[in-house]
Amino acid sequence: MAFLELTKSAKILDLQTTVRVILPDIIEPKKELPVIWLFHGLGDNGSAWARKTNLEQLVSTKDWVIIMPDMGRSFYSDMTYGGKYWQYLTCELIPQMQNLLPISQNPADNYVVGNSMGGYGALKLAFSYPEKFRAVAAISPVVDLKVVPTIMSDYQGVFGENGVFDSQNELLAIAKQAPVKDLATIKLFQIIGDEDFLKEDNDRFHTEIASVPIETDYQVLPGNHDWIFWNEAIKKVLDWLNHI
Repeated sequence: MAFLELTKSAKILDLQTTVRVILPDIIEPKKELPVIWLFHGLGDNGSAWARKTNLEQLVSTKDWVIIMPDMGRSFYSDMTYGGKYWQYLTCELIPQMQNLLPISQNPADNYVVGNSMGGYGALKLAFSYPEKFRAVAAISPVVDLKVVPTIMSDYQGVFGENGVFDSQNELLAIAKQAPVKDLATIKLFQIIGDEDFLKEDNDRFHTEIASVPIETDYQVLPGNHDWIFWNEAIKKVLDWLNHI
C-alpha cells in the first residue's frame, strides 16, 4: 500500500491542514476505487489511525482508498468560536479528494467510519447525506452530546453557551430529518466496549435509532474507550464492510 500525506490550504478554515491517504500501490488507469472516509476522535488528528493501529496491513489486499482528514477538536461541526469544519468537510474536502484521487463517487462505493468524536462525525455525515453512502460504522461513538462538557473543557468553542443541548446537533434528530427512501439504503454498524463509559449512551441510542428505517448491527465486546479496543474494533469494521 502507498501512504500519502497531503498538506494543503483549506480555504474555508483559512489555515494549512493535512489529509492522510492510504491507497493501493498499483491502480489501473481510469479505475475508480471504493473509499473509506475515516475520522479521528477528540485529542487526535488524522494520523491517529495510521500510527496507532495496523490499518495499512489490514487493507493491504483490498482495492480501497482510506482518507483520514484533520478535523481538530471540532466535533465535525461549524464551531461557534473557530473554524467552519462541517462546511470544510462537506463543501471543500470531500469534493477536492474526489477530484484529486481515483475514488468512486458512487454511493455504493463510499463508506464513513470514525471513533469516539469521529464516530459522532461519521454518523452525522451519513445521516445528513444518506444518499451518498452505502454504510457507516461508529466505533465507541459519542451519541449523546450531553456528555461533551465532561470530556471537553473547551466545548463552548464548538457549541457556544447552550449549543451542546441544541436538538439540531442531535444524531437522532438529524436522522429523522433525512428522506426515508435514502436512509433505508444505508447500513449502520455500531460497536463499543463493555467497560466504555459511553456504553449506556450507546445502548440507548441503539434502541432509539430503531425508530428510523436503517439496518443496524450493534456489537458490545470486551474493552474500554482506548486504542487497545479500537485496534481490534477496526478489524471487525473492515470485515463487516467486506461482507455487506
